[in-house]
Amino acid sequence: MKTILIALLCLILPFCLRANMAQPYFEGAHNAAIYGHKHYSVISETIAIDIRKDTAENMLYAVFKVHYKIQAHEHAGLPLLFLALHRSDTHVIKVNGKIIADKALNKQNVAQFPFISKGNLDNGEQLYHAAYRKDESIVVKLEDLIYFNAPLHSGENDVYIEYQSDFGFSTYGFLKNYRLRYSLYPSKYWKSFGPITVNLRLNGLADITKSNLGKAKIKNDIAQWTLHSFDRDLDITINHKTSIFGQIVLFLHPFGIAILFLTGFISYHCRLLKRYPSGRPWIFWLGIFIVPALFYAKFFLSFDFIEWVLGYTAKHGYVFLYIFTYPIFVLLYGFLLLLWKQKRRSKSIHSE
Repeated sequence: MKTILIALLCLILPFCLRANMAQPYFEGAHNAAIYGHKHYSVISETIAIDIRKDTAENMLYAVFKVHYKIQAHEHAGLPLLFLALHRSDTHVIKVNGKIIADKALNKQNVAQFPFISKGNLDNGEQLYHAAYRKDESIVVKLEDLIYFNAPLHSGENDVYIEYQSDFGFSTYGFLKNYRLRYSLYPSKYWKSFGPITVNLRLNGLADITKSNLGKAKIKNDIAQWTLHSFDRDLDITINHKTSIFGQIVLFLHPFGIAILFLTGFISYHCRLLKRYPSGRPWIFWLGIFIVPALFYAKFFLSFDFIEWVLGYTAKHGYVFLYIFTYPIFVLLYGFLLLLWKQKRRSKSIHSE
């Protein structure tokens, strides 16, 4: 039976969020003199990412709470442009504890903002360029931008932005991998930029799959990183937190679960053949077709079972292609079973 199972195994083993803030570029010496970056430094930035769950759709989303500590040498209104892909319509902006309003950016009034220019079309959607310097810009969508004038006083200021955002995610495979990207692109346009602290609050809802930030300090289900270099985007992938049982079925995969059942099916079929070595030939021939069919039935049912354990559904590629191996499976199983029977018959003759 082991030989049969090993041979059969050989046959059937066949994103994005970005965000950050800086002063946009204004054409003309007047604005450049008033809002020059030489006057402002970011002492520190704290990015708190709170993972939450939409129970109706069983989807994860994030609430961003971003704090900037900005050093200013004088009282001034500093225009700031915050970039956040896939953000919600609502957001909160506070400067030194006081809520302030942003200035709407849309197709009707975009010409009023000299730091925004039209770009190319992407699948029929109009893209724009946001400039932080005269000769440097980034491709954006207007709905991803938050533009406001921050009334700063001399000394240290606190600028706070809170918004909700959906994750980019992959729909293939059992684990729904959510990808979080946070662009550090605007950081280089300040006079100086202090360390960035990232606090990812998992809230018992998610596990970190991978990160380009190195190993996190994890305490009380909060992953923390401190960044001193801003030459790359923050890039984190998470997925739904699974139970120990969920981790077991994920490790087995439908193929592993089906193999466990296949071992039992073959064992039972062989026991029947041992019990009736000469009579009832239909047990032999019927089993040749039923055992592979039961394997495939368990294989496909295991997808629904694992999804039930995890609590959500996903796409799994072209699983129907496995069906095309059924005739080969039947032929190989029948051939190996014949060899097994002949081997048993030969042993029986020699023992007599």
